[in-house]
Amino acid sequence: MFRTVSSPVAVAGARPAGLVPEGVVAAVGRCLRRAAEFAVGGQGGDGAWRVASEPRILENAVVACSLAGVAAGQEARFRALRWLVRAQPQGHDPFTRAADEWLVAAATGGGAAFTDLAAKDGPQARRALYLRALACAAALPGADARRLLDQVGRALSAERGGRVKPWQRSMLLAFDLIARTALGLPVPAGRVEEFERVQSPDGSFFGMPLVTGMLHLALNRTVPGHRVTVRARESLLADQHPDGTWRFLVSEVWDTGLLVRCLRGTGRFDRAALPAALDFLAQAQNRDGGWPCTAVLDSDNDTTGNTLLALAATPQADQVRAAATRYALRHQTRDGLWNTWLTHDDTPAPDVVAHMVAGITAAALPGIDLVPARTWLTALGTGGHWDSDWYIPPTYGAAEISTTAHPHSPHRPTLDALLATQRPDGGWPRIDGEAYSSPTATGLALTALATHHSHLPEVGAAVEQALRFLIDTQTGDGTWTDRPVMSGPRPFLTATGTQIHALAARGLRDALATTSQENAPC
Repeated sequence: MFRTVSSPVAVAGARPAGLVPEGVVAAVGRCLRRAAEFAVGGQGGDGAWRVASEPRILENAVVACSLAGVAAGQEARFRALRWLVRAQPQGHDPFTRAADEWLVAAATGGGAAFTDLAAKDGPQARRALYLRALACAAALPGADARRLLDQVGRALSAERGGRVKPWQRSMLLAFDLIARTALGLPVPAGRVEEFERVQSPDGSFFGMPLVTGMLHLALNRTVPGHRVTVRARESLLADQHPDGTWRFLVSEVWDTGLLVRCLRGTGRFDRAALPAALDFLAQAQNRDGGWPCTAVLDSDNDTTGNTLLALAATPQADQVRAAATRYALRHQTRDGLWNTWLTHDDTPAPDVVAHMVAGITAAALPGIDLVPARTWLTALGTGGHWDSDWYIPPTYGAAEISTTAHPHSPHRPTLDALLATQRPDGGWPRIDGEAYSSPTATGLALTALATHHSHLPEVGAAVEQALRFLIDTQTGDGTWTDRPVMSGPRPFLTATGTQIHALAARGLRDALATTSQENAPC
């Protein structure tokens, strides 16, 4: 017996396309139930999921450098160094690989001279400031504190009254402090007090060890006994994981919204986890009507759109609708789009715009003109490739953007691109051309394929192969592991278990829903 996952029209020269064996359908059901059970077990008492990302070199090298020479932090530093000497650099692009290699050498005392790794503007040039600041703090060969001071001055003056992300401003001010200390210049009046004003109650800065470590490094060189410095250090020591590492960020609002979007409709999740998750998301709305990825940060449009999608067609959507509508209208650009952040130098990202359009539609926010945004999105999918800002798998755009740009009909170029890039093992690559199949990318591809199944019969064989891949790669506890797939801060990547789990499981859920819709025997 077989069930159809797409139209039962056969493709010439192949077995009847769109048919998935009954045994695979049953295995998918079991796989999805295990995935739902795993998610239920990880939910917190307030309805949210708080899972730290996997460790990476960036945070750990910065914090290790910030604790150098601090008696109270030596044990923690040595534990981090033991991890760092075994860590593998990120290799998705030359800059991150070179930066990671330099960071390890700098943190472990390898005598790494500083050389510029980025010669152009953009994320690479901005992240190179991290490296220059560390080099200046350690007085490494090639460090140039005067140049660092000038670069930071230009970056701060570029604001010109415009809004910059608070954590980025704090990092720039920390770099400025490091440069001034190296040059023997005085600390500007009110600088330490400004740091105090943005310090979180737990002593961290914006919940990120990367930012906290850099600010601690700057403060420890200028006001080592000050309460802001001591609290930052205590926060770092408290946040170290048992394996000796620090992690990027816990994005509980984003992760909870994503899990709701991806697992809603599975019985166990709906009964045991969904009500509390929806309440948490409604209560996480900021006063401005938007949502932050984590409570310690400002609202951002990507999380706002994602949360509106999660709350769609629920009583909680009624509770948040008025404030969310005001937020969406206030932050829509003159072109009818939405930027990621609410800053002066930001630009629209296709995935963010798609989430806002889809979220506004699903949550029925009134009075918002979405035609310009839909037109803009539709024009981007040339050749079936959809660029996204936050997740690197090409299939992310296929699942999150193409389905918003073409909600009522299949986009043939997108489906052709998906079918052409499936790997022999049934999975899809995390990065174009990478000899590795990613569960996250495969789940996203399944979502896109399942969305268009009834129109394009030849996707059936691809769906079956993808289902078998996710069944085979599910771990014994019901989840999946993957390489880093999300940018933050770009061009560095992160891997967060809840996000990998959610996106892989959604592919199973969407494919299984398709089989339920078309269950006629062959």
